[in-house]
Parts: sequence; structure tokens; C-alpha cells
Amino acid sequence: MRNVWIVFQKESIDNLRDRRSLYLALIYPVIGALLLGMLVSFVGGMFRGQSKSSLSLPVEGAERAPGLIEHLAGKGITIRPAPADPHRAVRAGKADAVLVIPEGHAENFAAQRPAALHMVVNATRLTTVIKVSRVVELLRAYDRDVGQERLRSHGIAPEVASPLDIRSINVGRSRNLAGFFLNMLPPFIIFTIFVGGVYLAIDTTSGERERGSLEPLLANPVARWEFMLGKALATFTFTLTAVVVQLLAFKIMFELVAAGEYGIKISPDLGAFVGVALLCLPLIGFAVGLQIIVATVSRSYKETQTYLGLLPLLPSLPGMILVFVPVKAQIWMMTIPTFGQILLIGRLMRQEPANWSHIGVSMIATSLVAAGLLYCAARLYDRDNMLFGG
Repeated sequence: MRNVWIVFQKESIDNLRDRRSLYLALIYPVIGALLLGMLVSFVGGMFRGQSKSSLSLPVEGAERAPGLIEHLAGKGITIRPAPADPHRAVRAGKADAVLVIPEGHAENFAAQRPAALHMVVNATRLTTVIKVSRVVELLRAYDRDVGQERLRSHGIAPEVASPLDIRSINVGRSRNLAGFFLNMLPPFIIFTIFVGGVYLAIDTTSGERERGSLEPLLANPVARWEFMLGKALATFTFTLTAVVVQLLAFKIMFELVAAGEYGIKISPDLGAFVGVALLCLPLIGFAVGLQIIVATVSRSYKETQTYLGLLPLLPSLPGMILVFVPVKAQIWMMTIPTFGQILLIGRLMRQEPANWSHIGVSMIATSLVAAGLLYCAARLYDRDNMLFGG
């Protein structure tokens, strides 16, 4: 292993001297944390501002429902005239929403028949959804109050019309939108795993081959698998460094957001981040094995860059999908590298109970695949045409 250590030291020192590539590799992880922090702050601040600020609501036909208008005004809603064409105004963004009280509303309401209300909205805008949710909640409260009053006028207890007492109990550790933002962490982490040491993987194989320094290096009385393993360990170390930097950046960002006035409290404990770092170790080996194989069989430096530039997108894609479409973790899913880690990282970040059998299967399966890839890389290093690529 002495030869492996020497190769590891040589590649590590060379990469440390390349300050531009080193800084770039360390900037990527921090950018992810900054982007997520800005998103959390923006959305949290918007929800907080909308919940406290007075809301202006254009209403068409306000004279047809004076009781409703008085109820909304009493709840802090500023009523103003509606535009001539509510649908066009909302579609063009000139109004977030317009409440339309159609003709016949007053007659149906007075006759204790269902009286229609139309809320014209554009649900593609987040600010609209926030405002409309407040208005709809007030409309439902008014509907409930009027319905109960009508039942009392007929000598009927309002409780008769509500046979179910429905209460929502949130058992999740994360609140509000926090769980949604925590689900965004796995794609960032997976992307960093496949990017953190990629420049070292490219430079130590394709780069040295094009510079003509690989052939004299392999001419030394050292087994080629030792050269490969030394380069792989150096790539592994720099990738792990990038992942740790990103996890620290996320931890700091969450602490700042949790302490600020953003309306969204996100603060996984330190144990969750340590667990994620340990969970990523086999996956880093898997990524390094893939990167070295691609760098070995590629014919040029540019070709290697192209392939390894696209590689991070494939394992990150399932994580992006799982942000919106949650999947129930099953034991067989843990045997799939990257997919099992995505599911487990999400659980750890949300601080949900971890299934130790899932963690064990995931780490063992990914470690075996990583070992297989490194073995294949060692066999490729033994080929003579490895010096020419392909």
C-alpha cells in the first residue's frame, strides 16, 4: 500500500496546486446551500408578509351581497371595484383574483337556496394561491356561520349538520413548507457527489494522457492497479471534502433561516448531517469508480468532460422527481445506488425514524457495486491501449 499512498499524495498535491479547479470544486457545494437558503427566505417571507398584510380584493356585484361584503371588510379585506373584464384582468396579471357575485345571488340567498359565488384566479402564481387561500377561508367561515344561523332559526342545533368532528394531526417532524424544502436536499447532495472530484478524475487520467505524462508514469515498477487505486483515493478524498463543505453550508444556512423572521423553521440536528455524510461514503466510491472508467475509455480530454458533465444529471433526476412525488421506501429500492440514498437522505433530513435494515442494505449494495466498478477500472488500466483511450 506504500505505492498507493505515494500516488495518492502526488495526485492530491497536484490538485491542490491547481487553485482555480480547487476553488471551483468547493464553490459548487456552497452555491446549492445559498440557492436553497434564498428560496426558503423568499417563500417564507412571502407567506409571512401575506398573512399579516391587508388584502385588497376586487369584487364584481358587491351590492348583491352586503352581508358578505361586511363580513370580509370586518376581517381586514379591502373591497374595491372589479375590472370590466375580470377574466382578462386576472389572466394578464392586473389582478391576483376577482370575486364575482352573479345576478340572482341576493334572491337565492334570501330564499335560503344555494347562492353562487365565483372566484376568478390564476393558480399558476404563488402569490395568488396565498391570497386566494385567505379569501376562501373567510368565505367558508361566512358560509358556515350563515348555515348555523339558519339551522337555529328553524329550531335545529347546528351540531346536527356536522356529524363528524374532523381534526388534522401532523405527526411529521417538519412543519409547514419545511418538509418540502428538506426534500430538495438529496438532489443537491447527489449532484455534488458526482461533481466534487470530477476534475481530479479527468485530469489524472485523460489529462495526463494528453499531456504525455501518463506513459512514463506507468513505466515505473509499480502495479497499474496501485496507480489506479491511488488516483481513486485522491478523487474520493476531494469528493468527500466537497460533500462535507456542502453539508456544513446547509447546516449554517438552516440555522440562519431558523433564527430569522422567515416564517419557515428548518433546523435538522447535527446527527442528521453526520448520518448523511456516512451514508454518502459508499456512493462516493460508486461515483469515483464510474468517473475513472469513463476517463479511461474516453479518447480525449474533451470527450471525458462531455460524458462526465452529463453524468450528474442522471442520478440527480430521481431526487428531483421525489420532491413532488413521494415514494414509500421498500427494501429492494435500497439495492439501487443513488436511489436508495436519495430516499434515506430525505428521511434523515426530515428527522423521521430510520430503518436500519434499509440503511444496511443500501450501504452494502452500493459498496459492492463501487468495488466492482473499481475492479473494472483496474482491469482497464492493465490494457496497453489505455494509453490511447478507447
